[in-house]
Amino acid sequence: MSQVPSRPSSPKPQSILNLEEPNSGVDMTPGVTHFVEPIIFFKVQGVIFGLPRSRVLKSGFFRGMMESPHLGDSKEGTAEHPIVFDDRTGIAKADMQSFCAVLDVRAFEPGPTLSVAEWASAYRLSKMWEFEQVHNYICKYLDELVKDPFERIELADCLGLKEWVAPALVQLCMRDAPLTASEGARLGIDRFANVCRTRETGRTLYDLNFYEGQMKSVA
Repeated sequence: MSQVPSRPSSPKPQSILNLEEPNSGVDMTPGVTHFVEPIIFFKVQGVIFGLPRSRVLKSGFFRGMMESPHLGDSKEGTAEHPIVFDDRTGIAKADMQSFCAVLDVRAFEPGPTLSVAEWASAYRLSKMWEFEQVHNYICKYLDELVKDPFERIELADCLGLKEWVAPALVQLCMRDAPLTASEGARLGIDRFANVCRTRETGRTLYDLNFYEGQMKSVA
């Protein structure tokens, strides 16, 4: 993570802001929840985001950084000196917008209207920054949202959700229709071969425990 002070001419935002450089005006980011009193400021691809300090300190990553006598700085995280995530971090403005949209959701409220890719972006940041509660919420939401076994496998590979893979492969072993060539390409040669072999062997057994045991080896 790079922590480089922003230009001192940047005005102080009053919520989650879309402060596109070099424009000096304030433009509220559409479709993103705007917090009332943001205290900690972040800069991603020229855009300033403000988040309440109480929310930020729920992150093990940021809490450790800001409370450390060696890493913490009284100016760090202010509007004039936001915490900067440059291109080397792989974090894009859209990723931060998705994360902010999820961060403000209360447990009793419906989730924001995001695509699976946007939920995945928010998950990646929550995992990276150790927002445990947010991370668990997104994981549960995605588990309900994504039902197709191929999508679950692809998402699991992308986000490191290894426990999703074997059950999804079992679904493919137990379905009536054979796998197609295009589906095999999505699985990869090892998984495709194991699913096909297990399907043939399992026709005489049709035993769920057998399928589960075989698929764990390629999950």
